[in-house]
Amino acid sequence: MELLLEDLSTQDRYKFLSAVVIPRPVALVTTKNRNGLCNAAPFSFFNVFSEDPAIAILGIGVKPNGKSKDTIQNIKDVKQFVINMVDASIIGAMHIASAEIPSDESEIDYAGVTLVDSKTVSVQRIAEAPASLECELFQIIELTERRALVLGKIKAIYIKDEIIDPATNRIIPEKYSPIARLFGDYYAWLGERYTKGIPSMDDIQRLGLKAGEIEKS
Repeated sequence: MELLLEDLSTQDRYKFLSAVVIPRPVALVTTKNRNGLCNAAPFSFFNVFSEDPAIAILGIGVKPNGKSKDTIQNIKDVKQFVINMVDASIIGAMHIASAEIPSDESEIDYAGVTLVDSKTVSVQRIAEAPASLECELFQIIELTERRALVLGKIKAIYIKDEIIDPATNRIIPEKYSPIARLFGDYYAWLGERYTKGIPSMDDIQRLGLKAGEIEKS
C-alpha cells in the first residue's frame, strides 16, 4: 500500500501516522489556569528533542468540538507546565485524565494521585509519577487552527530514588517501565530488552550483519 498524504482526510492521516510511528511515550501533563486550578491531560505526540537547550515537545490538538484544550490555554497563560511520565503506578490516573472533565473541575480530584510542589516552576507535579520534567514555555508553533507544537525548556528532572542505581547514578532499566501508546485504544509495556553498542566498521566487516540480525551482548 502506498499512501499520498494529500489524498487522505485529516482523520485518516492521524490513524495511519499514529499506527505506524509506535511506540510513543505518554506525557501526563499538569498545568494550572490563572485561578490556580490544576489540569492534568495525557499526550502521546510527545518526546524530548534536544539536551542543549533541553527541550521537550508536545503536539496538542483541539477538542472534538473544535475548541482549544485547557492544557495549551493554561500554558499560554502561565508559561509553565510539568510532564509526568506514566508507569503502572499511575496508569489508571492517565486514563481518567483523558476523559472530558469540565474545565472548572480538576482531573486530579478524580484520578487518585497526589500533587506536590515542583522545584523550579509554580505548576505542581504528580508525586506518584516515576519521573517528571519541570518545564517553562520556550515556544509555541501554531501549525494550523487545530494543531500546535508546544516546546518546553526543561528546568529540572525529578526521578524516583528506587529506579536510580546509586553506584552509577543512572536509571535501572528493569525498574523503569513507562507505558507506550500504540494506536486507537491500544497500549503496551516495554518487552524484552537487549544491549548493543554502536558497531565499528571492523565489526560490520567481521560479523557481516544482515538486516534483521543482531549479535546481542
